Amino acid sequence: MFKSRFIFGGLVVFLLCVLSKSSFAQPTNYIETYQKIAVREMHRSGIPASITLAQGILESSWGNGSLALKANNHFGIKCKSTWTGPTFFIKDDDYKNGRLVKSCFRSYDNAEDSYVDHSEFLTDNPRYERLFTYERTDFKKWAHGLKKCGYATDKKYAHKLINTIKKYKLHQYDLLAEERSVNIASVGASELDKVISQSFPLNPQPFPVPNSKYAPEAFVLPDDYKRGDGLKKFASKGGNIILNSALILFEKR
Repeated sequence: MFKSRFIFGGLVVFLLCVLSKSSFAQPTNYIETYQKIAVREMHRSGIPASITLAQGILESSWGNGSLALKANNHFGIKCKSTWTGPTFFIKDDDYKNGRLVKSCFRSYDNAEDSYVDHSEFLTDNPRYERLFTYERTDFKKWAHGLKKCGYATDKKYAHKLINTIKKYKLHQYDLLAEERSVNIASVGASELDKVISQSFPLNPQPFPVPNSKYAPEAFVLPDDYKRGDGLKKFASKGGNIILNSALILFEKR
């Protein structure tokens, strides 16, 4: 009896260790991993980041579903007739002659490609055109719109999206501004990005205004000045010409 309890306890510890090593064992891990991609896609396509993240969470089971693990498909997007990329087959909701058959799903090289294709799938499909008339911050309208447009067959799909967004405060990402390239960490940034960030700071200081006591005065050539005389004949005036010219140019900048 004691031995069986010991074995059972060891098995439980082993399973906990395996789960703890899973990259998405904790919900926040998934959100932290993909929130920047979702925000970037929001500014590129107009789809709220909260909706993208919530769909990714539900469709991929926090990145632990078969489609996500084996095909990097985080949104359950099927092949359709237009898809020419890699595919992955798994039983879902397609029937043939009354029998459940394997459905064709899109497969990607990485999860980021799945997020990008999700944006293009919605923007290029006339079925979802009405969604882009909604405010980007109105995630509830987007959630119900997706259900009405037929994204999922689950009757509670819209409510599940909304509850996920509220529970994990995903709507905060809908308010984030797009990151500029100069803000990206230097690791992996191009040399051009580094030069731009150094040459053009995000908060440049205003150009100093010359003190009023140095305000330039117009210089008038003498009446007997002839073309070709140059500064040699008017050496005493030369210093003033140069000084006034420099100050005029400085003030115009």
